[in-house]
Amino acid sequence: MENALLNKDLYNKLLTVSCRLLGLGSRFLLTFLLTKEISLEFQGEYTLMSTTVALLIILFGFDFYVYANRLLIKQKKNEVFFFKNSLVFYSFSYLLLLPFIWYTTKNFDVVDVGPFWILYFLIVFEHLGQELFRSYIALRKPLFANVLLLLRTGSWAGIIVFGLVFIKDFQISIPGILELWLLFAFITCVLGIAFYPNIKSFTRERIDFKWIKKGIGVGLTMFMSTICLKVIEYSDRYLITFFLDKTELGIYALYFQLANLINVIIFTMYISFIYPDIIQGVHEKSRDSTLGAMKNIQRKTLFIVISYALLSVVLIPIFLKYIGRSELYPNIPIFYILLTAFLFLNLNFSYHFAIIGFEKEALILKATFLACVFNIFMNILLIPLFGIYGAAVALLTGNFVLFLVKRKFGKNLMDQWR
Repeated sequence: MENALLNKDLYNKLLTVSCRLLGLGSRFLLTFLLTKEISLEFQGEYTLMSTTVALLIILFGFDFYVYANRLLIKQKKNEVFFFKNSLVFYSFSYLLLLPFIWYTTKNFDVVDVGPFWILYFLIVFEHLGQELFRSYIALRKPLFANVLLLLRTGSWAGIIVFGLVFIKDFQISIPGILELWLLFAFITCVLGIAFYPNIKSFTRERIDFKWIKKGIGVGLTMFMSTICLKVIEYSDRYLITFFLDKTELGIYALYFQLANLINVIIFTMYISFIYPDIIQGVHEKSRDSTLGAMKNIQRKTLFIVISYALLSVVLIPIFLKYIGRSELYPNIPIFYILLTAFLFLNLNFSYHFAIIGFEKEALILKATFLACVFNIFMNILLIPLFGIYGAAVALLTGNFVLFLVKRKFGKNLMDQWR
């Protein structure tokens, strides 16, 4: 029986990772083929639009999910209450989004997106789909969550890839991409809501504005932390462009994407399965349970990163030979610096979710802000001196500071149980 359960758990994890990698692969191939089959300019417009959608989701989502999902994990009931009241908050956010999108599409003619409502509803359903994904993770249903993610992020991209590869004279426009993307975001939301636990009681659940108000306070703190994280993630690219040139940025971006793959693997295979146990352990004031889940994340993170590093020794030279970019060979060490940076980023999550369990989001903001300051300072100091190696070291420094500070805060909180 125990072996059967272990085999089922492994099978579910492999299916979960497969869904995530299929989605990532479709988006990667789409980016490559838009450049190859259409034009670099078109690919740039697509990148601009997809980045804009991602940033607007962060801006108008307000990280409210942290509050709702924490309670979802702790209470193990009232799922529809949390979902309905979160949706009430998001509805106000979507109303604020409407004039913003209308004004932007009317006054900034950088990219033709077609009718403004396409972009507006895309952001609405893409955000709602993202929140459903997070809710199913909190409900300990990561496989279904990643099936929804594949449908929302990979299906439409896969259709376009198929058209570009196999259909002669296939044509696609930015509005066409957005319409197809919107269709699958909508389908994802319909399925996610249809299978949501106890969704039939949705209309009977009360709306609690006090609950929503408290969630806004938690969300604001986490939102500011997210902004700091995004500065750490993206500031190096802007500073490389400012101090160096776009060729150096291209080299750095390639190794960044190769190293960043480890984040997807670790979160999909392990963190998404384990982090609810950390929050639940804190809620039950079980030191052994909480520490056990935290150490589980740390051990498996170390194992995966080391395995990936060893495998990359063989695979990266093969990959570089395939794409025919000889200028990338001397910069292979950047990959390993970035991989180390992502090691500390993932190790910090064990303490991150413990702090969330203690409802001390202000400590996360302090840690993230401090890491952000270190990262910007190191970027400005090191990039002019050491080029893209300086940027990689700056990212490593920021993530290491983030890990150390969250580790200190997390241990201080758990020492209360002694």
